[in-house]
Amino acid sequence: MRCEEVQDLASAWLDNELSEASARMVAGHEARCAECHAYVTDLRRAITQVARLAREPAPSGLETRLRDLLAAEAGPDLAVSVPAPWRHGFFRQAAALAAVCLLSAGTTWAVMHQREAAPGARYDVAAAHVRSLLQDSPIQVASSDQHTVRPWFNGKVEFAPPVKDLTPEGFQLIGGRLDYVEGHRVAALVYRRRLHTISVFVWPEATPHASAWPPVQQAGLNLLSWSKDGMTWWAVSDLNPEELRELRALL
Repeated sequence: MRCEEVQDLASAWLDNELSEASARMVAGHEARCAECHAYVTDLRRAITQVARLAREPAPSGLETRLRDLLAAEAGPDLAVSVPAPWRHGFFRQAAALAAVCLLSAGTTWAVMHQREAAPGARYDVAAAHVRSLLQDSPIQVASSDQHTVRPWFNGKVEFAPPVKDLTPEGFQLIGGRLDYVEGHRVAALVYRRRLHTISVFVWPEATPHASAWPPVQQAGLNLLSWSKDGMTWWAVSDLNPEELRELRALL
């Protein structure tokens, strides 16, 4: 199997959704390929982080309110039919069950809301940046000349990425590479700010509009996302958010 196929199937493999034959092929490739092993490791970590979202205790007094509501719904007949020593335990269990149902629904909503507000792109760009730093070089085309880096992407992606050399402004363009975000190829431009490496991911957005979002953190990295001139942009680095915003303004 090719790396692209393995990475496309990685999520289904971790969820045990593949056939036995496909799972063996993915597992065999992942065990031999350092890049795919790193990808799966990052994906598994992201899944664990998502699973921890919205794990909050129930609000104070929720059990009492639910028990009172259940008692009111049950009516006097049930209250009479249930022996007094058992009533409190019965309503306590019923209230607990109702609370679990409510919290389960709330957790599902919170996870989905988090996914919408911070899509899978956040996890993908952070993982891609970390993988690039684990390689011998974070770039496939090494050049500070934008007229060399931009043509390198011809035929590799279906768009022409905007490329700027910002060395005079303190952000040295050192090259670029291909990467994958949410299952499709994107252009990754690599800049250096002092000792910090910055991966800038860019691809066409589905609905062009101009907007920007506050910085977020993922796995100890700072991530900044924005859209401009029909392109989606993500900048990822251990550089501080203020300087990432400065880079965004220059791009």
